[in-house]
This record gives sequence, C-alpha cells and structure tokens, in this order.
Amino acid sequence: MNISDPITITYTWDRENFEKAFTHAYEHQFKHSARRYIGWLFIAMAQFGVVAALKGGSIGLLMLSTILVLYWYFIKKWLLHRRAVASFERSAFKDTQLMLHVTEEGIVQNGTVVPWEEIQGVVPVGDAVLLYYKDKMFYIPERAFTSLEEKSRLKSLAKKKERYFDV
Repeated sequence: MNISDPITITYTWDRENFEKAFTHAYEHQFKHSARRYIGWLFIAMAQFGVVAALKGGSIGLLMLSTILVLYWYFIKKWLLHRRAVASFERSAFKDTQLMLHVTEEGIVQNGTVVPWEEIQGVVPVGDAVLLYYKDKMFYIPERAFTSLEEKSRLKSLAKKKERYFDV
C-alpha cells in the first residue's frame, strides 16, 4: 500500500455506534470544557445549601439543593441523551453506510473535500476516533478501518497536519 493512497473509512451509522459516540463525545467534551469548573462551583454551592438547610432546618432549601445536585450528576446527562436519541432517530443518516476518504488535501465525503484547515481535531477515544470539523463530529469505530495500519496512517497524517489531539 502506497503512503499517498487515500485512507478509506467505512461503517454503518447505527444505534450501537451512536451510543458509543454519545458516551465518548460527552466524556471528552466534559473533561475539556470550562463548564466543568463552573459545574464544580455549582455543585459546591448546592452542597453548602444542603449543609445549611440541615443545620437550619429549612426544608425548602434542602429540597432545592438536593434537586440541583441530582440534576448535575444524573438528570443533565439523561436529558442530553434523550435529545440526542430523538435526533438520531429522525436523522437521514440513521442506519446508512458512511464512507470517508482521508487524503493529504483533507477528508472527502460524498465528493466534497473538507480541507485540513477546517478540521478542528482528530481525537482518539478508547479504540475509536472522534473527528471534529465545523459543527459536525464523526465517531469512527476501530472496525471502520481496513487495518490497524490505516488507523495508524490517519493518526500520522493528523499529526503532520497538526490536528491530532491525544488526551
């Protein structure tokens, strides 16, 4: 295989890949977001509210603080997941075969080339890769590559183009 040959990525955008994509993207974006620190402040304030409510006997403050803590740790992700699932179910890409070709010039999808300058990043997550550009994110499972060499070539090319972010 020639180093200049395009890297072909093919996979089906199904519910299994969607679920994995949601989990990886949520964790990656949460870990590398300023909202994470704002959230810590939010939770600290809510927990101080719980302590103050327990000491002062204020049931209303205790209920509000408890709801805020539950929202941050459980409800927020559940709501985002529900909205994402609904979007996936309505998507024209649901259960379709996606094919991307990665070249020195950029990423080709359906004959349209997205140049490397417009690609925000290639991020490894577990065995998969997240590919960010414009307002889109592609989750690329390991089985989408024809071989480990192809996956390695994608990483090398992304590093060369300064778009690889190993976190």
